[in-house]
Amino acid sequence: MARDKQHNPDPNENASRIVAESVGDSDALPADAEAAWQEWSAQIQNVDERGMTLLRAAFEAGHDAAAQGAAASLGRAGGLKGGKARAESLSATKRSEIARKAAAARWNTDNR
Repeated sequence: MARDKQHNPDPNENASRIVAESVGDSDALPADAEAAWQEWSAQIQNVDERGMTLLRAAFEAGHDAAAQGAAASLGRAGGLKGGKARAESLSATKRSEIARKAAAARWNTDNR
């Protein structure tokens, strides 16, 4: 079946167009990332323009993910959160003091 470019476009052409539009030149990589891309992409052989466009988009997505803050990555990794993080940051003496105060409130030991 012959392809009618208007009604039945090649899926690879569509993918290439979509990635090219989303990458664009307005979101250029920083100089160090651009240099890393140039070095890495020079080793790639036998890849057409569509493939290189997709590889570049994946490279930029990885670069953006690496550029996010350490706190965000710690949160995604399931680092210490909430009470567990608070307990780790307190000294043993302070934790004991808090526990005694909580027990006193729970059992109402000061009013006996």
